[in-house]
Amino acid sequence: MIRALVGVLCMASACSSAGGASGTVPGFIPKSSPPVHRIVEASAAQPRLAVQGDTVDVAFDGGRLLATTVGPAIPASGLSPGPPTTPVTFYVTLADASTSLPIDPSSFTITDQLRQLHHPRVVSQSGAPPTTLRPGQKVTLELHDEVPVGGGEVHWAPEGELIVAWDFAAEVD
Repeated sequence: MIRALVGVLCMASACSSAGGASGTVPGFIPKSSPPVHRIVEASAAQPRLAVQGDTVDVAFDGGRLLATTVGPAIPASGLSPGPPTTPVTFYVTLADASTSLPIDPSSFTITDQLRQLHHPRVVSQSGAPPTTLRPGQKVTLELHDEVPVGGGEVHWAPEGELIVAWDFAAEVD
């Protein structure tokens, strides 16, 4: 007990002697620089969980492309009390395909924090989504659904197998 108390006192004095003013990180804690604008690699053999905004280099049997998901966009916020569910829109951008790759709207699903599976309505900015992404083409898909407030994941299983999921939080307060 005395050793533990001495250890706590030593740590407290190290914090104050390390030049850490109130509200700042003490100098003895290492600084980290998380990578920004990183590209995560994913394939059926190595599926990945990414955070919204991360670009994922998705490898298929027949080629590869870059995929980025942003969202959810929520029409109303600052509600009190918050509703149990909210409409959401996710924007999935597919680009830089190495070869023509099929786009199947049913390959996109959403799992909410209650582990309920949602099949979002998928459209492109020009209406119906294209059925194929060609080399040099860039398309942004919109995934629309209503989910419980809280966390979840947007999944993409383009060849029937989950390759990438993006983590999200749907908050309205």
